[in-house]
Amino acid sequence: MGKKVLIIDDQPDILEVLTEIIEILGHEVVAISSGYNLDKKFQTNDFDLVVTDYQMPDMTGIDIARKIKIKYPGTKVYIISGYHQILPEDKMAEYGVSGLLDKPFEIEELKRILNA
Repeated sequence: MGKKVLIIDDQPDILEVLTEIIEILGHEVVAISSGYNLDKKFQTNDFDLVVTDYQMPDMTGIDIARKIKIKYPGTKVYIISGYHQILPEDKMAEYGVSGLLDKPFEIEELKRILNA
């Protein structure tokens, strides 16, 4: 059985493509365009994994990861970024970040985190 995945990105085309790919890979997806909707989505869903963009107008992927680590421990958070190594490795666990996906990334990388 697949995982329940929350995708957060402020770009609708990215949300659409990631949703399609992750669903094709056999997982259930909820997609939102803002981190401000995070608590509302967690109230009605038990997510295994969150994939979030790093740079968004309302908050960063690191802000989202920190919030999830405190309020929803055990949920893995992966940040997608066009900036190489946005976070030193020693800070990733401290902030609740399970891993980074550098843009552009291969579908194989997405499969790897979904199957981890």
